[in-house]
Amino acid sequence: MRRISWSLVLLLLAPSLAMAQKPALAKWDVNASAGLFQGRPTDDTRGWDDWYAEGRYAASLGYYWTNHFKTELEFSTTGEGRRFTQHFVAVPGVAVNYPVAVEEFYQLRQVSARAVWQFNDNAWVHPYLNAGVVYDAEHRRQWSPAEFYYPPGDPRTVARVPINHDFNGDEGTDHRVGFTAGGGAKFYFSPRAYINAGMQITRAKPSTTFSVLTGIGVEF
Repeated sequence: MRRISWSLVLLLLAPSLAMAQKPALAKWDVNASAGLFQGRPTDDTRGWDDWYAEGRYAASLGYYWTNHFKTELEFSTTGEGRRFTQHFVAVPGVAVNYPVAVEEFYQLRQVSARAVWQFNDNAWVHPYLNAGVVYDAEHRRQWSPAEFYYPPGDPRTVARVPINHDFNGDEGTDHRVGFTAGGGAKFYFSPRAYINAGMQITRAKPSTTFSVLTGIGVEF
């Protein structure tokens, strides 16, 4: 009878013991991610390919204000991507501008400050949405091969005309501010660690980016 009584006491106390062992609310969150990045550096759509693709690598630090709401700061960078465009230059003695093929290279670094809303209290899967502001530092350079205009006539007697342009060595960094938004889900494999999968878009005129990412994070 005494054994039965103790067993009943332990059964009644089990939920309380389980709640006592539940981890306290996390305050901080760190995350590292990598993914596929698509960038369109300008609204000018006359190029052969407006977008370029590269890898994106990021790290973020977040602070939980409640179980569902946090703010975070993310630092990200991409590899150097390229796209091909067509520019038009004036040629002496020719009435219309002459097309020149230009290869453009871009590498983008971003700092984002975001507010994140995490849905429900599911122990394993947490969908989320985020929005905030982004700062872009975009390094760019251009290259174009030597171009020549061939006037009408016999090429043996009519000399070709070199086309002077300043695309080569046109290197610099553009700075701008815009907005960012995204969403995804966190898949917990322990009470404090998770795998993150999501997407992120940014718009800092005239640049637009789209990223699909995955990563790993820890809360503490």
